[in-house]
Amino acid sequence: MPDESPPVFVLTVQAVAGPRNSVPDGRRYDLLVFARGREEIEADAVARKALADLGWDEPAIRRTGEITDPSGIPPDLERAYANAAAHGCAVIVYDEP
Repeated sequence: MPDESPPVFVLTVQAVAGPRNSVPDGRRYDLLVFARGREEIEADAVARKALADLGWDEPAIRRTGEITDPSGIPPDLERAYANAAAHGCAVIVYDEP
């Protein structure tokens, strides 16, 4: 039976660490988001909900792409990809805003 799981997309995002964020400093950060969805628009919605749940405000999605070959994912991003594939979404926050 073929795998019915939706594909994972990778999104580059900028968002503000809002008052409900774990580090609510109000600064804008660069984020890399892995989100599952049957189409880009669905992955976008999954990413936006996850970001809101984590206290990220004013998300600006800069680029989105479907991951068609998981073997090409760099080793340092494999865990985030696996988490998104298993749970729907994973977020990487870059240290410097």
